[in-house]
Order: sequence, then C-alpha cells, then structure tokens
Amino acid sequence: MRTVVQHSLRYATAIFSLVFALPIGAAGADSASILPPGVVIPIPHPMTMLLYSESVRAELGLRAEQVATFRPVADQASLSLWRMRDLPPGERNLAARPLVESLRTTLSATLAKRQLDRLDQLAVRAMGVQAVLEPQVAAALGLSNEQRQKMQAVLGSPTRDSQNTGGVRARMVQDALAILTDRQRRTLTELMGPPFDVSAVQAVACKVPEFEGVTAWINSPPLTLQQLRGKVVIVHFYAFGCINCIHNLPHYNDWRERFDRDKLAMIGIHRPETQEEHDMAKVRQKAVEAGMKYPIAVDNESRNWNAWANRVWPSVYLIDKSGFVRYWWYGELNWQARKGDHWMCDRIAELLAARD
Repeated sequence: MRTVVQHSLRYATAIFSLVFALPIGAAGADSASILPPGVVIPIPHPMTMLLYSESVRAELGLRAEQVATFRPVADQASLSLWRMRDLPPGERNLAARPLVESLRTTLSATLAKRQLDRLDQLAVRAMGVQAVLEPQVAAALGLSNEQRQKMQAVLGSPTRDSQNTGGVRARMVQDALAILTDRQRRTLTELMGPPFDVSAVQAVACKVPEFEGVTAWINSPPLTLQQLRGKVVIVHFYAFGCINCIHNLPHYNDWRERFDRDKLAMIGIHRPETQEEHDMAKVRQKAVEAGMKYPIAVDNESRNWNAWANRVWPSVYLIDKSGFVRYWWYGELNWQARKGDHWMCDRIAELLAARD
C-alpha cells in the first residue's frame, strides 16, 4: 500500500514501566504457560536493554570476559527481535521465544548465580507493575484468576503513541496497584531487590544493521554505518512517487540545516514500489527537485528494506553515536496534527547531547 498503514508513534520507550517481558527463566516451558492472554514480547526487550547498560553491568559486577561471551548472542537476539517489531502478537511471540531462551541459556552459563538473580530483579524492576502479568511473578504474588483478568483489562497491550501521556501511564499504574493486596505489593517490591534507577537505562533497540546490496549511491561514494560511528544518524526510507514521503522530505532537509553536520548524518534509502521508481535517472532527478543533498542509497533489490524489516513508506529511524537504533517513526510526521517533526527534533537533540 502506498498510503500510510500506521500513523501511531513507534519508538523505544525510555521508561520500561509500560512493557511486557518474556519470563527470564522460562526456557523449555509450555508456550501457553509462558505467555498468558494479553502479554506480548516487547520490542525492544528489557533483558537486552539492561545488558547493554554500563550501569547495569557495573551493578552486576560483570567481568570483561563475561560481556565478551554473551555480547554476540545479545546483539543477534536484539536485532532479530527488532525485526519482529511489526508482526502480529501471536506470530511475534512464537518467533521470539527461542531467541530469548537462547540468550537466557548463554547468560546462565556465563553469569554467576548472584549475577543472574540480580539481573532477574532488575528485569522485574524495569517492568514495574506490568511485571505482574509475567507468569513467575504472578505465581510468586499468588494472583487469583479474577486479579489476572482485572490486571489485563487495566494494563492491556501498551500503546506507544503521542496520546499515551505520563498522566495516562501514572493512572494505569495506580489502578493496577489497587488490584493487589498489601501483601502482594510488598512481595512485588521484594522481587525488585535493592533500589536501582532503571529510568537512567537507555532504551536501546539493537545494533543497527549495516547497509547491504545497495544498487547505487547518489550524492556520495559508498558509505557504511561503521564509518559514521560517533555521529547521530538519521536513516529514512522513501519512494519518490509516494505522496506521504513527499510530505516528509522538507522536514529531513530542515533537520540537516538545523543541526551540526559534523555531528549529524542524514541518509535516505530509496526503495521503489512501482516499475517507474526503478529508473535511476528519475530517482536522481526527483532527488534534485526535492533538494536532497545528502547521501541516498538506492535499494532496488530491497536488500536494506528487508534487513531493517521496514514495511512502510515513509519511515525514519534515529541511530545514536554508538550505532544503536533508538527511535523510529512510521508515516507522515504531521499526519492528523501529530507534530512528529517536533518530537523527532527533540529526540535528535537528545542523542546529540548525549555523552560520547
């Protein structure tokens, strides 16, 4: 479809109190017991985000050799999970479960028991009240069937759009906690272990996939994202005949002019839909007409479209200085007055201001 199929905000939330997680210790269990109704494996996954955090690694007392052992597995798991971000819940859960279990197996063989126990506590703390829908936590709390049903009704599958304000989230948390007894609330606190500021953990989706199979580069010699490490990178997918894409292009030009080019890189990926859009001469002509002076990767074989699991024109992604996917937005930035251009500008400024 050329029309935007989804206009809601899609981004990696910086606070984890509105995400669900697959039970960390659930390897080998029956899928029905792992994921009760209403629970969807989140993208990004709390476990990988915690492992990428320097403060969490320090809290766990991880040695360099331990990180070197699990890091490749975490990288692959986070990228594979991210590629599932737009799958229907049931399909995502089925495909994601073995990835999370594989990571857990590696962690079990690499971390000491005290480290693994503390990671479990931090995962519960990261999930907050939402953790009560996780089967092991629900069992520890002794939730009744009635309480489970009420929790699912209150929490549901989290929405990630501009209407999900802090006030809405706070009310959800308050309503959910009211379902628990005093004893259950104390138990939930105990499962979180000693205090730790999980709000400071960056919401990292995955290491960004590298460009591959580019048909041709416009406005630039061939580039790699590795070459751009140390800069904030904006990558957007478009097709020159897509009206929704055309509406977004001026915003990209504005960002390129507004922010320091020594610290920010803009790259367009032209992935055609129609036969006409495969014409290189027309891709170049339309780029000139739109004032696109930044590098453009022509993706006639859809190699990068597939590597990023992108499904919508237009889409725009923000990559931080360390090469992690941090935020993304599908569709027109200002569709139905969503003010996505302002939101994205704030996120760009946030990543630019982050320490190297």
